[in-house]
Amino acid sequence: MTNNPFFSIIIPALNEEKYLPKLLADLEKQTYQDFEVIVVDGNSEDATVERVKEFKTRLPKLTILSTDQRNVSLSRNIGAAKAKGQWFIFFDADDRLPDFYLDGLRYRVHHKKKVDLFTTYCDVDSENAADKFIAQYMNTSIEMSIALERPMAWGSMIGISQKGFKKVGGFDEHTKMFEDKKFVGEAYEKGLVFDIFKDPKYFFSIRRFKSRGRMQTIQKYMELTMKSFTNTPIDQEKEYPMGGHAFEKKGKKNIVDKFLNVFKK
Repeated sequence: MTNNPFFSIIIPALNEEKYLPKLLADLEKQTYQDFEVIVVDGNSEDATVERVKEFKTRLPKLTILSTDQRNVSLSRNIGAAKAKGQWFIFFDADDRLPDFYLDGLRYRVHHKKKVDLFTTYCDVDSENAADKFIAQYMNTSIEMSIALERPMAWGSMIGISQKGFKKVGGFDEHTKMFEDKKFVGEAYEKGLVFDIFKDPKYFFSIRRFKSRGRMQTIQKYMELTMKSFTNTPIDQEKEYPMGGHAFEKKGKKNIVDKFLNVFKK
């Protein structure tokens, strides 16, 4: 290992006492261990910070930072400012990883002739047909963005070289939604090479879809997309809240969910 780690894992967190420990446990089990972990807490009201501190001895290169502002882009930038790795990896607090995930990423970046910025395919830990479709939709979307020469990546997993991040200047802290897509778009415009790795895959959390219903969530995404395109103000706290507390209450099942459950039975 070098003095500076190969990867800097940066994780924004807000009220994630239930999910973040699972991701940290996945990181503890990685077959490749040359990385640091930086958790940036947005003033959680639950035991998130206490749960993260339990990993201090299990993840020797673990840093906990905090901010009073609940802004995912700001949290990512705060983490990146402290990061020392050759590559910055941005995860969501509710992601899950197979044991070989970082080993696979290291292999990919070493064997690519040129790459500055990347994402990977995702999967879901579910056998539900609708859940599988969500992962397929996400993977297809990023492939289509390449074909349309308007590359994008989901904020749940973005990798970028340290030099590339500095060239972009970080995430736009004023963007209320789709800050991940804007970040990748700005990187592309500045000449950074973007790639999509079909493997290894991480596990994307579908808790938002389960909590609010699949069709309702998709409809909300479409509504917010239109607002973004038309520069209509978005109330992030009400319309696209950050943090695990936003998914505690489960909504009523929509007709599609009911049909799929009946069909499965």
